[in-house]
Amino acid sequence: MLQLRGVQSGPTAEVARQLLQGLGHSAGLVEAAWKRTAVAAVNGGVPLEEVARWADMSPGTLRTLRRMLTAGGQEEDG
Repeated sequence: MLQLRGVQSGPTAEVARQLLQGLGHSAGLVEAAWKRTAVAAVNGGVPLEEVARWADMSPGTLRTLRRMLTAGGQEEDG
């Protein structure tokens, strides 16, 4: 946001590009974190259907996500 207040000089399009890239990167990190958190909750014993409801996703989608993260070695039980 400081870039939009004139802290960084340059054309508006460049400032907007940099801001959007930063926001996109941050959004990706947040998305990865909530997915790992949902899988960790299921792995920790919270019923899958309940976690799916909390995360506003279908149980089937959460099952698929859990398999993908576990198969990718990104989430460990315990």
